[in-house]
Amino acid sequence: AMWVLLASGLTLAIGVPITVGSVFAPSLAPIRDLAAATKRVAAGNYTERLPVVQDDDLGALAASFNRMQAGLAERQRLQAAFGTYVDPALAARLLEQGDDVFTGERRQVTVMFIDIRDFTPFAEAHSAEETVARLNALFEIVVPAVVDAGGHVNKFLGDGALAVFGAPNDLAGHADAAVRAALLIQSLVAERFAGALRIGIGINTGVVIAGTIGGGGKLEFTLIGDTVNVAARVEQLTKTTGDGILLTAQSVDALVARPAGLIDRGSHALKGKAAAVPIFALPND
Repeated sequence: AMWVLLASGLTLAIGVPITVGSVFAPSLAPIRDLAAATKRVAAGNYTERLPVVQDDDLGALAASFNRMQAGLAERQRLQAAFGTYVDPALAARLLEQGDDVFTGERRQVTVMFIDIRDFTPFAEAHSAEETVARLNALFEIVVPAVVDAGGHVNKFLGDGALAVFGAPNDLAGHADAAVRAALLIQSLVAERFAGALRIGIGINTGVVIAGTIGGGGKLEFTLIGDTVNVAARVEQLTKTTGDGILLTAQSVDALVARPAGLIDRGSHALKGKAAAVPIFALPND
């Protein structure tokens, strides 16, 4: 009899938790779904929505989670679209830190100007579609070369481009990075166009003011200062010297490692500069 009572008590002791667990199991399903959904979102999956089947606090929580997930998906879509028109590093920093991140700051940078030589006759002799296609073919070389070196393509200027190394983000060895990018661009342009398109590149290192300027709802990240102007003048000088890449003594002094074959082109008068500027050339490809 004692064994029968013991067996009955054990059955009751075990049976109660099992019964309670089976009773509450359905109510725990939304919590388990939420935990699984949280893991999916953490992995970057914003597509699967939680079922909202209860008109209670758990249902409201699921609906709120779905709205949050939709917001994250929209942010991801906007960032991808934004990155088509804006450098991804710049877009990411704006999204992370807000509009006031580029209110204005002085930075030591290296600036690069790239321009196509004698492009006006080409544009006049070809259709608009062919002209744009030629420009895009060049920029398909320029942009990856600059970005891979850690730089930022600040703007396209008709048949040219302005790139900066050291803004909007810090970059150690920005002068070396600019030289690497310039040499790669020169090599790839020669390979791609076989002399049918020639470019000039001017490089200068110094302090700029970097920030967003504009009005009427339109803002642009830009660089201001003599460093930018000198880089533009140095690029124009390539037409006179016949070199593909010219850089100032300031850029040479900022280099961690001097490239092989660096040529001293002497000092040149540049518009807006009272004193002549020492110029160096990198070997043509």
